[in-house]
Amino acid sequence: MNQKKISLFLSAAGVLAALGILFLAGIYAPAIAAESRFLYQDIPGIDALYWTGLAGVWSESALFLLALFEYFRVCRRIGKNQSFCQENVKCLYHIAMFMAFGAFLWLCGIFVPSFLFSVSIGPVWIFLLLLAMANAALSILAWGLGKLLNRAVEIKQENDLTV
Repeated sequence: MNQKKISLFLSAAGVLAALGILFLAGIYAPAIAAESRFLYQDIPGIDALYWTGLAGVWSESALFLLALFEYFRVCRRIGKNQSFCQENVKCLYHIAMFMAFGAFLWLCGIFVPSFLFSVSIGPVWIFLLLLAMANAALSILAWGLGKLLNRAVEIKQENDLTV
């Protein structure tokens, strides 16, 4: 399989991920928030919790889209047969940073309602904790790949200098 086909398949996966993120942010999150607002209408401060939750999901979605933008930049360079370059290393570090901040936001989703609004979020915290762990794992993976790619770029530069 050549570089262009690999780039095409990676880009297609990224497009599917982007569509999923846009669906989550645009349709699913507001629907779930409206449903929970209806179910817990007797809790004081539920309107503030509703908007806080939506802002959190939208912020998280924006971080995912920024990470996907960096991902598409890497895919484009792979298609041009420029896999081992310093720009890809920077993109991987940016992806790691976005995912780490996303993990922080999911953790805030667990603790902010409890402290600010005195609302117990119930078993939802387990789901949010799993999302935070998934973001942290993706952050560590991107950071590790960035370190590995940085070493590969250094070796490539040394070999180019010897030739």
